[in-house]
Amino acid sequence: MNKKLVKYLEDNKVKYELLEHRTVYTAHDVAATLHVKLGEIAKSLLVKFNKPFEDGKKPYALAVVAADKNIDLKKLSKVVSDWAVRLNRELRLKKLEKGKKPVVDIYNKVAKVILPKEKDMKDKFKVGAGSMSAFGSFYKLPVFVDKSFTKKEKAIFAAGNFEESVKLPVAGFVKIEQAMVGAFAVGKKVKKVK
Repeated sequence: MNKKLVKYLEDNKVKYELLEHRTVYTAHDVAATLHVKLGEIAKSLLVKFNKPFEDGKKPYALAVVAADKNIDLKKLSKVVSDWAVRLNRELRLKKLEKGKKPVVDIYNKVAKVILPKEKDMKDKFKVGAGSMSAFGSFYKLPVFVDKSFTKKEKAIFAAGNFEESVKLPVAGFVKIEQAMVGAFAVGKKVKKVK
C-alpha cells in the first residue's frame, strides 16, 4: 500500500477507495482488470516544456485526461500559456504586505510541449516508466487536467506502482493538486484493419 498517498488523501480529507489488482502497465490493462470503462481511468502523462512553467522549477508537468482520449500537445501549450498569463495577472493584483516587493511574471508562457523520453522519468524523478503517480505534488510538478475529465464524478488514478490504483472524486483531485483546467484532450484515432 502506498502509505504516502494514503496519508496525503486523508490529511486533505478526500474520500478514496484503494484498489489492489494484478500487475498492470497500461490504462487499458487497469480498465480490463477492474472491469470498468476506459474513460473512467485517469491517464496522466509527464510532459516537458521548452522552458519551465514557473521560474526556478523543472520544465515538466503532469497532464491528466481520460484514458480513452489523447493529449493534443499544441492545445496543451496554449492552455499552459493561458494559465501563465492568468496567474501573473493574479500576482500583480495581489495586495502587498508592508515592506514587500511585488513578485511579477514568475509564470512563463511556453511555445512547445513534448512527451519526454522514459529516461527522464528515471533520471529526473527517480521513478520507472509507467509507475509515476498522477499526483504532481509528490514530484513538485504543476498538474493540468483536461476540462472534459473534470465533468466526471469519480475516476481511477495511478497510485505510483503497478499493483494499486485509487478511486476518488475528480473534483477532490483537482482541488488538492491545485490543478489547472483547460481543453486539450482529443478523441483517439481508430486504426482501420484491412
